Amino acid sequence: MPAEAWRVAVAALPLAVLLVGLLRLGWRGATAGLAGLGTAIALAIAVFATPTNVVGVALYRAAVLSLNVLYIIWAALLLYQFAESSGAIRSIGDAVAHLTEDHVLQLLIIGFAFSSFLQGVAGFGVPVAVTAPLLIGLGFAPLEAAAVPLVGHAWAVTMGDMASSFQALRAVTALPPEMLGVWIAGLLGLAAVASGFAVAHVHAGWRPFRRAFGAILALGLSMGGTQFVLALTQHWIIASFGAGMVGLAVSMGMARLARRRAGYMGLLPEWPPPEGRREPPRPAPPAQPEMPFRVAFLPYYVLIVVVGAASVVAPLNRVLERAIIAFEFPSTSTNVGWTTGAASFALPVFGHPGALLIYTTIISVILFSAVGRRRANWRLIRTGVIEQGVPTTVTILSLVGVAMVMTYSGMTFLLAQGLTGTVGALFPLLSPFLGLLGTVITGSNTNSNVLFGALQRDAANLLTMDPVLMAALQTAGGALGSMVAPAKVVLATVTTGLAGQEGRVMRVTVPYALAMTFLLGLMGLVSQLFWR
Repeated sequence: MPAEAWRVAVAALPLAVLLVGLLRLGWRGATAGLAGLGTAIALAIAVFATPTNVVGVALYRAAVLSLNVLYIIWAALLLYQFAESSGAIRSIGDAVAHLTEDHVLQLLIIGFAFSSFLQGVAGFGVPVAVTAPLLIGLGFAPLEAAAVPLVGHAWAVTMGDMASSFQALRAVTALPPEMLGVWIAGLLGLAAVASGFAVAHVHAGWRPFRRAFGAILALGLSMGGTQFVLALTQHWIIASFGAGMVGLAVSMGMARLARRRAGYMGLLPEWPPPEGRREPPRPAPPAQPEMPFRVAFLPYYVLIVVVGAASVVAPLNRVLERAIIAFEFPSTSTNVGWTTGAASFALPVFGHPGALLIYTTIISVILFSAVGRRRANWRLIRTGVIEQGVPTTVTILSLVGVAMVMTYSGMTFLLAQGLTGTVGALFPLLSPFLGLLGTVITGSNTNSNVLFGALQRDAANLLTMDPVLMAALQTAGGALGSMVAPAKVVLATVTTGLAGQEGRVMRVTVPYALAMTFLLGLMGLVSQLFWR
């Protein structure tokens, strides 16, 4: 093996350790991440002649970049756990379920719009865990109930959870967020339209396209368009959240109109089930929501007001942005001459998206008390936040550590060289599949962006392609990987009574994930031709 090829193979070892640990040995994300980090540090020092002080700078920068993402994640978990404990999430779902008996509309409202909204709010598999049981309660077959939210929420992942995946991509690539956000929103906006049709296709093949084409197209365009407009105006942290809200409003409006006028926008009464397929008996409608929709939705109305005020009210914005913690990272060089330039990072303590989520939770607690709702169980809230937050924190810290050590030691650049030398001009077609692979391996688009974001940027620069487009394709493919990520598939099977049958669910979702990812790659290839 030529010396350069040998070095590329060695540079890939940290990622190989992650892949084998997660997919072959069944390790948890935190365990695999720590193993990958240990491998990266050992190789950086022993093979790539990286001084220990340079490794220290890489780990310091990893901790700071992780803090930026974890601030959002912990605050988002707090808001979600409060809404769940107070009964708001269940009431929103029940209110949606009462709107229509049309099966396609139910799937669009709950499996597409509501799951996308929940992705904007929390992420972490919450859309799947919440909506799959709702679909079971409405009488959908378990396999369908498991597959639909996996397919329906994936397009909203990158800008979901207050754009934590987007923030991670920004952190590891240092690319301009304005154009990055627009590219991501454009690619995933088209994926939103495709996801709506995919949800209907899961239910009954091609037949819904004839009777509900207009409704599906309108819903997909409204959500994808809202996310694009919010990204264009640099409101990344609420892009998926706002899109999900608009999707709920549009789909619920369709349900009300369909009640009044059969056939509106092609929505006709439910057809018989496909030949040879047994339709499960329809149970009685779910109980009336515990609280009215407008009350249950209070925390999210508050979030809109808080984010809007922090963004638009200039005096308030100046006050929130005044307290900043600044971090400086010096320029470093390895003993073989690989240099990483100096960098800096500023964390606005009170104006950060994580802080805005904390303000939202505090105000929501006060408002729920004022309207006489039951008091939240803070012990359960604390337990839920810790159970989800601690392993996520360890995983992100270790994976960002892997990414930074590989960057500072030159391993990422070597991998980019090897990859671009192999695929050449077809790299844009491969780019989103790398993102998908990262999500399948790590279970998270955020982690996928951390692992492969810098690699995509470096590969684009080597090929004189647009690094912003490649980074956008990376995270768009990573978002669609949520349809098939084992961690989320397990959630879907556990909540629908299909535990141990993950393969059945993946056989449904894999074709949609691969087809949409290929479509994004094709768009990237065509776009790159124009960029040149």
